[in-house]
Amino acid sequence: MELPHNLGNRVGILGGTFDPVHNGHLAVAEAVRQALALSSILFVPAFLPPHKPTYAISPFVHRTAMLELAVVDRTGFYVSRLEAEREGPSYSIDTLRTLKHALGKNVHLFFIIGMDAFAEVFTWKEQSGLLDHASFAVVGRLDHCRQSCGQTVAANFPGYTFVEALGSWQGEPNHGAIHPVAMAPIMVSSTEIREATRQGKTIRHLVPATVADYIEFHGLYR
Repeated sequence: MELPHNLGNRVGILGGTFDPVHNGHLAVAEAVRQALALSSILFVPAFLPPHKPTYAISPFVHRTAMLELAVVDRTGFYVSRLEAEREGPSYSIDTLRTLKHALGKNVHLFFIIGMDAFAEVFTWKEQSGLLDHASFAVVGRLDHCRQSCGQTVAANFPGYTFVEALGSWQGEPNHGAIHPVAMAPIMVSSTEIREATRQGKTIRHLVPATVADYIEFHGLYR
């Protein structure tokens, strides 16, 4: 597995289907990087998303190529193809375990996740072990990010308490923290982009220009 050599020691991990990557994904990554003073963001496209078994997903090569185009001129943003190297579904616990082993104990990982997905963390594979490998950066709305995050923490991560001075939930030593990151909602989705493309509408206000060009050239979502 090849990884960039200059990721630094505070690395955000943003996984997803990215079918396609859009301006919302990039805005979330930048908001978390600034909020938590991260050295870099590593985008990890899922090869086989376990929560979308019936979804007609675009080929991994296209989704990854669009991601690489989207981040090529953004300092500190990188893409990893590691999930294509494994067989079977792309479980977050496996990705975090692999990255932690590859990057070493001196690198602190921050797993970036939206509030809706975090609320369903109890359905994830080995959810109790996720914080052995990384901290969480939970992105939610400005008006109730901390409250909603706290409800999920209380229900799924006993022993974690909110430390006001750190702005996060803290558990046992050597385990990851849970950081709420509040930001204004971004009204864009990959589903909307695919449907707009199918209908022949412009998507250039929703994705980077290079991604729009790629979608048009390859006839994706038609």
